[in-house]
This record gives sequence, structure tokens and C-alpha cells, in this order.
Amino acid sequence: MKKQSLLAAAVAAACFTGGAHATNWFQLQGTEPSGIAAPYRVFGFIQPTYQDSGGSAVNGLAGPAAPYNGSVPKFNEVAPQDTSSSSFNIQRARIAVRGTVLPISNKIDYFIMAEFGNNQYTNANGTYTPRLTDASVTFNEIPGARVRVGLFKTPGPEEVLQGIPDFDYINFTNVSGQLIQNQFIGSNNAIAETGVPGAYAVQAAPIDAGRDQGVQVFDWFNTGPWQFAYAAMIGNGSPLYANAQTNSASYYGRLQESYIFHHSKGPHQAGVTAWVWDHLGHEALNVSTTGATTGGFQRQKYTFKRYGLGAQIRTGFMQPGALRVTGEIMRGTGWILAPAAFSAPASGTGCANNSPLCQETLYPGANNAAVGGYIETGFFVTKNWDLEARYDQYDRMTNNPGLERIFKTTTLGVQYYFSPMARVTVNYAINSIDVPHLSSVAGGAVGQNNASAIAGAKDNVIAVQTTLIF
Repeated sequence: MKKQSLLAAAVAAACFTGGAHATNWFQLQGTEPSGIAAPYRVFGFIQPTYQDSGGSAVNGLAGPAAPYNGSVPKFNEVAPQDTSSSSFNIQRARIAVRGTVLPISNKIDYFIMAEFGNNQYTNANGTYTPRLTDASVTFNEIPGARVRVGLFKTPGPEEVLQGIPDFDYINFTNVSGQLIQNQFIGSNNAIAETGVPGAYAVQAAPIDAGRDQGVQVFDWFNTGPWQFAYAAMIGNGSPLYANAQTNSASYYGRLQESYIFHHSKGPHQAGVTAWVWDHLGHEALNVSTTGATTGGFQRQKYTFKRYGLGAQIRTGFMQPGALRVTGEIMRGTGWILAPAAFSAPASGTGCANNSPLCQETLYPGANNAAVGGYIETGFFVTKNWDLEARYDQYDRMTNNPGLERIFKTTTLGVQYYFSPMARVTVNYAINSIDVPHLSSVAGGAVGQNNASAIAGAKDNVIAVQTTLIF
């Protein structure tokens, strides 16, 4: 009995740290080893982080934007508070329990995790609230069609779907941060105050962290070194902390194919994997019919789409010479959000007259579009030292030349692994924002000057993070 208990504990631990499961996230996050999993296992991780976002202010603004001269834009401040350009923070602190519901059945698995870190999932308008990130049950009764029910990560892009302890960078790419990780803002009133048809000012809200409540059918199939995996999900379109904004469901799907090298396993599995994914969603907004901030609101439903594809090759992990190369392209139509440029003017008067410069701007119409992607690589110089490089680009509002902005970031990084369970990561991000059609920006010379001044103020970012898995 002792030997069996030790074996079960070892296998369960490997599920999280990378030794037992094949490297597909549906299996790794949603199931336990068949027949030998423990009834429960408590685990988690913590990520203390220091970040310096530069803190440069914007000057040279004219017209209605003049009160913001001397103000630090939000993108040069540390999220989620956006009150300082440099800060120490517990970016993530999660604790979880997972296992199999023995003695009821060894074919029913569960996974529960809560987030206690200070980030955009646990913050709403300056209010911190710990939240559940996952709470699901998986039924493994039907061959070829496992069923997962509850709150969990949706089958989407690799960068968001993968487990955070295995994420090699401190911050997400621009496209994942702005386009993929949705904010639930439909419960707030919105008004067409920007002067742009179909643009609404809204309040910032917590992100969904790539999660939804619903039902997912998934499985994987191995033939020699080949592995095919699929997942299809129907969800509410909202995580646990937010009510669904419409009576329409959200639909998700992902297909992936892997060629596995040397029978390797785990989240750092050696091999080649390619994937495609799709998300059809629905949101609603209280649209002003009078142009006022109170009264005259009408509920309006919107449909949006997100889809993409990617591939990765990995030759090993914590081995000298081990190489990883990943690339993804993501596209979206409808429900495009543009974060606010400022928190408030330097004068301290707050967001006077609900200025668009310090309000999130939402473009919910289906005609709006954005596209982005990244390519990244990692290389182990020694067993412990891992060098990283990533280039990402996000082209927002490609359908409207005057509103189009292109965000570009080159991230250089180094990681030192004390063990697979503990590492230190250092990232230096070289950032820029382009206004590709400056002459099309509304407001004539003044509007064009202001757009250029704000975009040109984007600073580089340095960040240091410690990851400890327990």
C-alpha cells in the first residue's frame, strides 16, 4: 500500500511539473493519469515580480488634449493599478487541488484553482478581489469523447492556453493582451462620446484570462510518434465573476497535430506541433440613444470572432543545446477594445468631461478588425541558463486608417533554472507604437500631432520575476 501511495503521489506531481502527460494542454489541465491518480493533490505557484515601465510623460499636446501635457500615459505605468512606473508586485499567486473522485470512480477527475495575485484578473477599477480561475470536473467514460464541465481555459491560442508555470516570458504579447483576453464591460453604460460613429467609451473591467464556463468535449489519439488532439466547447461567454451578457452561447474549437521525438512527454515535450483554433462569441452593450451619460439606454447585442493558427518545434528542456521555436498568427473581427491613453490629467482634475483619452474605447461592430502574431525562440546554453527572444506585433483597427495603430515589441530575455520548479526570469522589452496613416487621423493638424506625440511616448520595459512551483 505504501508503494502504491508513493507511486500515485509521484505520478500526480508529474502531471503538473511535466513528467507524466503527453504535451497537450487538454490532457495536462483536464485529466489525471488513468487508474493510478491520487484522490487529491494540493499544489500551486507564486510569481513575485518587479517591473519598470519607463515613466516618460507626454508633452506637446494641443487643443482638447492640452491638459494631459506632463501626464504619464497608462502604457508607461505598471498594471493593474496604473499609478506608478516602477513597482514590486505579486503578479500571480495561485493555489489548487486536483485529483480523481475515488472511491466513487477512477474515471472522474476534478481541478480547482484560485488566484490571489495582483493582476488584471483580480482587479476591477482599483478594487482587488481574489477569484477562482478554474473549477471543473472531467468525465472520461466515453472513448474518444471526454467531457469537461465547469470553469476552465478555453481551447484557444497556445500563448493563452498553456500553463502559466511553463510560460517563458513575464508579459503576454500585445495581441494576446489586447485582443484575446476579453474584458467584460457589457454591464456598464456606454455613450458615443468620441465623435467616431460606432465608438463607445466604457469603463475598464477584469480580463477573462482565457477562461469561460461551459462544457467541452475533447480527446487525443496516438499512432506511433503522431498524436492528434481536439477540443470543442460551448460556454456562457463569461468567467465566474461576470454574468453572461447575452442569451447567446460562445463557441470554441481547436485541432492540433504533433510529431513526438524520442517518446518524450510533459509540457516541455520534444517534437513538432501545429494547431488551428476558432472562437465565435457574443457580447451586449447598453448603448446611449441620447448621447447623455444617464438615461436613454438600449441593450444591443454584438457578435465577434477570433481565430488563428500556430506551430512549435522543441528539441528538449534543461539540456545544453535544447532549442524551442514558436510562432502564432491571430485575427479578430468585432468587439475591438482600445485601452485608455491616460489614467487622468497631471492637474489631478480626473477624467474631465469623460474625455476619450482617459476612457477605454470600444468598437463593437462586426466590421472592425485586428490582426497580430509573434515568433519566439529559446535556447539552453547550459542546463540552467536559457536565452529567450520574441518579436510580436498587433495591428489594431485595420479597417479604419484614422484609428489604426500598430504595436511592436521585441523582448530579450534570460532565465536561470534552479530546478524545473524554480527559476528567475529577466526580460527587456523594446516597444514602439506606429500611426501608419497619420494624415487620416481626425482633427486635422492638431489631432495628428496629438496622435503622434502619444504614440512616440511609449517606453521600453524591464522586468524581473521569480517563479516558484510547489
